[in-house]
Amino acid sequence: MDRGMPSNAVTPVRREISRRFEAIADAILYRWSVERDTWVSPSEVQEARAYLERQGIATTALPDGRFTLGANDDSIDADRLVLLGLRRLRGPRRRYD
Repeated sequence: MDRGMPSNAVTPVRREISRRFEAIADAILYRWSVERDTWVSPSEVQEARAYLERQGIATTALPDGRFTLGANDDSIDADRLVLLGLRRLRGPRRRYD
């Protein structure tokens, strides 16, 4: 049902999903940088998928545990999916050359 709100309007649900993903994003980034391990838990993947969905990026789980993005036929692993969410959340990394 359309209530006159644009599809990208910030709703309480969207804010909550962003907050949840932001809360785990710091922990993921810390773990990846300190432990040099890009393992992600199923709940982290679920939070990233929900966040990306709210950003307008549909994800589809494949039977082999990988994911597709939107109508793209290419598949990515769970850690890459979470990385995409982190990049969308935090923006591109800055390089200081």
